[in-house]
Amino acid sequence: MDVRNVCGIPMGGALGETPALLAGSIFYDRQKMVTDPLTGRFDKGEAKRLIDLQSKWSEITGIPCCADVIASTPEAMKTYLDFVVENFEGPIMVDGTNSAVKIEGIRHMAAKGLSRRVIYNSISQESTKEEFEAIGDCGVKVAVVLLVESADFSAEGKIRMMTEKDGLIAGLKSKGVNDFLIDPGIIDLPSMGIAREVMARATELGYLPGAAAHNAISTWSGLKAKIGDDFKKPATAVINALTVAWGGEFVIYGPMALAGTVFPAVAMAEAALGQSMMERGKCPDLSHPLFRIA
Repeated sequence: MDVRNVCGIPMGGALGETPALLAGSIFYDRQKMVTDPLTGRFDKGEAKRLIDLQSKWSEITGIPCCADVIASTPEAMKTYLDFVVENFEGPIMVDGTNSAVKIEGIRHMAAKGLSRRVIYNSISQESTKEEFEAIGDCGVKVAVVLLVESADFSAEGKIRMMTEKDGLIAGLKSKGVNDFLIDPGIIDLPSMGIAREVMARATELGYLPGAAAHNAISTWSGLKAKIGDDFKKPATAVINALTVAWGGEFVIYGPMALAGTVFPAVAMAEAALGQSMMERGKCPDLSHPLFRIA
């Protein structure tokens, strides 16, 4: 896979060549700093602290970062996006509880001339025709493709969704999307194994595989009883680093507050992969985690 520019971030290439893009979520449902999720009222000081925290760890480790903006209403989405644009310079995932919220988000970004910074999160089997149309109208070039089918959770089923001729990717291509971030749809810890197979196939096809690996921890009902609550942070570090070690080009790691746990863990995996690439005769860029932390 060739290295390509995705919203200003180098992604792809050989394993270990470019560090994965880490996306921290903000303004998600029941986040304490959001005082009114309908209008988008929130604690601006706390929001800026979280954005700056992620940016700080990105700078320390050499891992690029992205803001995954999640909203419940179109009004709130516009308010959140305006704040993030003002306080963050990287890619922005436009996320939300329904299609109307996400459509309003990308229209708002397009009106500001900022479609180049947008990653649409996400297109799935449940996506509407209006979403595809809005993506094309707004000039969005990057989208997360979520491979979830309620009737078939197998790796084979997900790969079929990714490769079908008239499927999600074909629909996005027809609307001008160039880069596809393939999310296998992790719902629990065992599905990480399924994700590995899907990610490997996505790489072969020239797509950018990754995952929202934090779902494996948030749904792990036996964690506290069998291992203990103290293991939650180490488990979060492991699950995200594992995604990258398996060739993940992006990770949606959950709340931005976890940046101090996730970025160092992923940087360790990336440093090892970078050295492995050097053994194969190719040197990563000097901004790579190999040279930042190792």
